[in-house]
Amino acid sequence: MSKKNILQEIVERRQADLNRLGASLGFEIPLKRTRQVVPFLDSDSCIFEIKRASPSKGDIAPDLIPEVLAKTYANAGAKAISVLTESHFFKGSLNDLMAVSNTVEHCSILRKDFILQEDEVEVSYLCGADAVLLIARILDVDLLVTLAKKIHSYSMTPFLEVRSVEDFEKLKRVLQEVSVVAGVNSRDLKSFKMDALIPAALQEKLPAQAVFESGIHSPEDAAFAKMLGFKGILVGESVAKSPDKAQPIVKAFENASANKLGDFWKKIAQRRELKKQENKACLVKICGITRVEDALLAAQLGADLLGFVFAESPRKTDLKNLSLIQEALDNKGLKVLRVGVVTDLESSLGKEALLGIHQGLLDAIQVHDSLLPSLLDANVCPRYGAIRLGSEKDIENLRDYLGKGEPRVLIDAKSEKALGGTGDSIPVELVLEAKKHAPLWIAGGVSPQNIRSIIRDFNPELVDLSSSIESENGVKSKEKLELFFKEFNNE
Repeated sequence: MSKKNILQEIVERRQADLNRLGASLGFEIPLKRTRQVVPFLDSDSCIFEIKRASPSKGDIAPDLIPEVLAKTYANAGAKAISVLTESHFFKGSLNDLMAVSNTVEHCSILRKDFILQEDEVEVSYLCGADAVLLIARILDVDLLVTLAKKIHSYSMTPFLEVRSVEDFEKLKRVLQEVSVVAGVNSRDLKSFKMDALIPAALQEKLPAQAVFESGIHSPEDAAFAKMLGFKGILVGESVAKSPDKAQPIVKAFENASANKLGDFWKKIAQRRELKKQENKACLVKICGITRVEDALLAAQLGADLLGFVFAESPRKTDLKNLSLIQEALDNKGLKVLRVGVVTDLESSLGKEALLGIHQGLLDAIQVHDSLLPSLLDANVCPRYGAIRLGSEKDIENLRDYLGKGEPRVLIDAKSEKALGGTGDSIPVELVLEAKKHAPLWIAGGVSPQNIRSIIRDFNPELVDLSSSIESENGVKSKEKLELFFKEFNNE
């Protein structure tokens, strides 16, 4: 399949089918609906999917029996079931929708497809759908409004998927006419790449109840979506392939709540989107800050995050100093995220950093190596992991972090000299391998001299630097900081 635009190929094939077969797509449609309409997302919900295949993964569960899987989902606690009815790329059908609607009475049923015209809404209703997916990206605003109103006329719920600024404008226009449930897809339907920070960036902007779509593979992923404040999650591949995952995912989602960790990742995601709008290459973290003047200069020049070391190091600081720095930043109106760097949570310095979170002086904790972020209570301590890469074995640790619901992990150079701030670089082959698993957050050897080549060769999402911009340990050089941002901005 061409990689130019998968979504475009799907839509073109759908339009051809509609032209040839009509809205029934060649299936025998009931003359009358046989089940009552069940409200869609009237409470926090896991939406599990009847999904045989996808353009990105190929066959997922080609031999699934819709009725059996629907019952499994319902017994696991799902309050809604999504049925993919697109036949060419997802191997679904309207028969699947009818089979599920005749099997489960109390679950709401979403028809998930690439709806393009009005008469498909009536077909959805007659086949038993309670909600119908509308993809804002593929519909002009007038048609989107028409379809949403048509769905409402059958007492069904429009489930409107948004992802871009243009989509949001369409959503606002639709909401002037009817209420909807909004979904944010972590998967880009053009490339089918996934990124959990896309929904994170948009969650607070949504003027409607919101669902986190795609990329949920574990209970930790489900909890992360709830921490961001989403009312629902839509889970496809992982539960279709392994139905035994359904119940743990339901429990994790129900037991989680919006919290400080979710707030931190929303701030990161929003800063990233702002960087894109400003045409900046990536986020910048200046670490090892010990002085007020260095913090002010870094923030004024464009740093997104400042790092404060709460570990035995020539760059270590304390809460008294951090309080002075925060006051100075506030007085200048400088908005920058503050991160405490910790290597031992049980040490006095580690405990001091945790107190800094409690007092609002720190936005998050950067936890190193063997200290899995899950050791920290996400409700009270925003955090992310940092791993030193020196061999292929360390890539396993990276995958372990990411598999526990962590959207990002900072990679650093492994050195016998210290945990960080050594100026050593990560071997190129390990950087490239790490990049395959998540957008790149990189420390170790980043400097004014090589920042352009790092951006060119690795396209990182965040760079973290410390020793390369110092005049001495813990003291930043004004000249080196200015040079770094000059090179970073390609001036």
